[in-house]
Amino acid sequence: MQKTPPPVPCVVKREDKMENLLSFVKAHWLTPGGQSDAAEITLVARSAESPVARALLALGADIAARGLTVRAIFGQLEAEKTAAGWSFADPDIPFARQLRWAANPRLADAHEQLVLGPTASWIGDCLRRDPSRRDAYEQFAPTDAATGRNMRQSFERLWAASVPLSIRTPMKAPVASAGSVVADDALAALVAAEDAGGPLVSSQH
Repeated sequence: MQKTPPPVPCVVKREDKMENLLSFVKAHWLTPGGQSDAAEITLVARSAESPVARALLALGADIAARGLTVRAIFGQLEAEKTAAGWSFADPDIPFARQLRWAANPRLADAHEQLVLGPTASWIGDCLRRDPSRRDAYEQFAPTDAATGRNMRQSFERLWAASVPLSIRTPMKAPVASAGSVVADDALAALVAAEDAGGPLVSSQH
């Protein structure tokens, strides 16, 4: 029986990161079962401007056409460069999505991750590091069920420990989030949901 090779870590040039991620997702969808082995995509990204988050936005129409939803956790609430982003209710982003904020500083050691299905996942650098750096770490695991299972478990722990966010229309005024005031330009329409009060839950990584 042929063994599945282990995922290979690599260092990628800044300009190639988003293109490689786009190719990874498209290749997964072209594999047998790649369009039907999951009902959702899960994402952990440093911010909405991370290459992995921007890659999913670029594939928005394809994600919606496949009936997939996206659950995304962001480590930082940075300003999005256009109104057609994660944080805005906009027809240019047609797929259904839920957003959370890893507000607890202890969660900054978590890694960026993208899980497309039971066997396909991607791991990036930790949330405290800028993912656009030339030397930022990433690892592709296109056919590794064990890695996919670990990533899903990791995501659910982070999801439980993060603050729910609401999506606003571009005209809605920004508000304070998670009990602390966030500058308007940094908030960029990502705001804490009204029911997000209470202490955060810590989790093991």
